[in-house]
Amino acid sequence: MSRTVQNTRAYIVGGGIAGLSAAAFLVRDSQVKGENIRIFEESRLMGGSLDAAGSSETGYTMRGGRMFEGHFGCTYDLFDSIPSADDPAKSVTAEIMEFYEEASWNSKSRLIRRDGTIVDSARMGFNKEDRRDLMRLMRASEKSLGAKRIRDVFNPHFFETNYWFMWCTIFAFEPWHSAVEMRRYLRRFVHLFPMMSDMSGIKLTRYNQNDSMVKPLVAWLGERGVKFEYGTKVMDLDLEEGDRESRVSRIRCRAEGGDRLVELGADDIVIVTNGSMTAASRLGTMKAPPELNRGARGGSWELWERIAPKHPSFGNPAAFTANIDESKWESFTVTTRSPELKDYVEQFTRNELGRAGLLTFKDSNWLMTLNFYHNPRSIGQADGCYVWWGYGLSPDRPGNFVDKKMGDCSGEELLAEALGHLGIEEGRDEALKSSVCIPCMMPYITSQFMPRVPGDRPQVVPEGVGNLAFVGQYAEVPDDTVFTVEYSVRTAMTAAYRLAGVRREPIPMYQGTRNPAVMLRAWRTMRR
Repeated sequence: MSRTVQNTRAYIVGGGIAGLSAAAFLVRDSQVKGENIRIFEESRLMGGSLDAAGSSETGYTMRGGRMFEGHFGCTYDLFDSIPSADDPAKSVTAEIMEFYEEASWNSKSRLIRRDGTIVDSARMGFNKEDRRDLMRLMRASEKSLGAKRIRDVFNPHFFETNYWFMWCTIFAFEPWHSAVEMRRYLRRFVHLFPMMSDMSGIKLTRYNQNDSMVKPLVAWLGERGVKFEYGTKVMDLDLEEGDRESRVSRIRCRAEGGDRLVELGADDIVIVTNGSMTAASRLGTMKAPPELNRGARGGSWELWERIAPKHPSFGNPAAFTANIDESKWESFTVTTRSPELKDYVEQFTRNELGRAGLLTFKDSNWLMTLNFYHNPRSIGQADGCYVWWGYGLSPDRPGNFVDKKMGDCSGEELLAEALGHLGIEEGRDEALKSSVCIPCMMPYITSQFMPRVPGDRPQVVPEGVGNLAFVGQYAEVPDDTVFTVEYSVRTAMTAAYRLAGVRREPIPMYQGTRNPAVMLRAWRTMRR
């Protein structure tokens, strides 16, 4: 469908990184006027899953953190246009590259035994069958894999290798997740195989992603007239059939002022974030565990569930929400003022604070992983205040030091378990007193990895609907990897360009499998 872009009004449902990026591409590359763009956000904050809150006094919270690597082309393209929070003369992309030179990861303690012994994680631990299965999966077609799970394509020994412990805790895969998604990851990140043990290929933002990426992007959009409608829940989209294709004709919203109907003109477009991996998250406290919310999933899921039956190209949300026990895990954020703990961690990890990357305790019943951040993690963080983050992929098992399921533990109990794995006995009580640990239970955090079949995720621009696009982790981008910022930004770039008729394609995906030198290095790594 052709449209006059100068007259286009764009309505974006969801203020996460995908929705914000779509608005930016419409303004920067598509000549849609900023004042003609509205972003409807159900909550009171922009950023979606790239959140961060709290203070040095009350404790910080982050549901998660995102890692980057050198070939996130769409992300770097966008943020090369966005001024950084610290220096308006410098782009966010430039700041990421600069920070990588200053404080890149160089882990000397990627995997740790319960007794504190550092595992030689440079050795992958494969046997002949493991290598065969890994290469077979990389070469398999997605059609041949169908809805198979990872455990369906590997022998039991594979899940005992150092490689699996590193792989699953970097990317949050479980054996019951989709073999297709793991195949995509294997192919997309094959160039990082030699760096899995020291994580030296990972790039990070200087602060948490909300401070480093979301706030600068929101400021940039606001300066260009984009309107943010907070506390606005999109309830439904009305479809109108045409001679050749359908179109969204109305948006039904609900806000504090009541229900509202938005009529769309012939040149108008709608971009929807369908689904959310952090929907229904709940925080605990130092004294209380977080609730596992099995009820309402929030507006992004509800909207998708409501519109999916209206058109055959709108996907199947139930494929991702039907089994919370296979998609949930728990994270926690620790804020501490203990310099002794900071010194101990540097000695334990053999790295300066912020340089150790992920620490996975291989014998942890919860499969606990910790990340001790570079200081400061948040803008405005007080001197002498340190923030670290952790998560467990097996929250239904009792701990090694606290005899309770992770999901039943308070922040104090989670911190005690972490200190136990770190081997801290002397000074343990002081560390507990000087720290605040806030847990977070996330029912759908890996729902995008659930086994699926073609059509379960709608195409970014669904066939047969002329003015609608889907963006985010539950829109389909062939070959790319969900659970990355790059995936969300790529969907946004695709949506903005196609709906606005821009004669430009998204930045091509890096494909290391086509580079013989990359594949040779990966093969040599597999044989270590």
